[in-house]
Amino acid sequence: METVFLPGATIGLLGGGQLGRMFAIAARRMGYRVHTLEPSPDSPAGQISDREFIGAFDDLELIAQFGDSVDVVTFEFENIPAGIVDFLSHRRVVRPRSEVLHICQNREREKSFLLRNGYPIAQYSIISSRSELVEALERVAKPSVLKTADFGYDGKGQRRIYPGDRIDTFQTNRAVLEEWIDLDR
Repeated sequence: METVFLPGATIGLLGGGQLGRMFAIAARRMGYRVHTLEPSPDSPAGQISDREFIGAFDDLELIAQFGDSVDVVTFEFENIPAGIVDFLSHRRVVRPRSEVLHICQNREREKSFLLRNGYPIAQYSIISSRSELVEALERVAKPSVLKTADFGYDGKGQRRIYPGDRIDTFQTNRAVLEEWIDLDR
């Protein structure tokens, strides 16, 4: 049976950016307390949290103190180290789980997970060199979008490629080239 955390509980938030701020505002309006762990002082989420822990995501002593101060843990973006989420999961309920975070941190893993589980996805190729990119551009429909495999979020690490565009450089170890999908909503 899933644990339910009612208003009055303290939610631990890994990361203190704008999304974390919006999350913390909503949680506090519903009656929850919020503790934030963020490397930078005076973070957007930390400014309105009940308590802000300031320190690196590899400071296990601080992370343990943070975990001990909350009832449940979540995170505000996908570049939180999955090992820290796993470490905290031995102390507290963490949602989403570290396995989910690990998948979401890498676009290649995301694509593999979606395919294995029957989700429809855009045509794509995994790229690790400029020559592979040139070859993939022959197979993948254009326009397309080139995305870094790791550490991209909110459009960072992405480049849209139109028919006729020249590709003179390839500046990442691994990437995903995928067909551009027009969305109505």
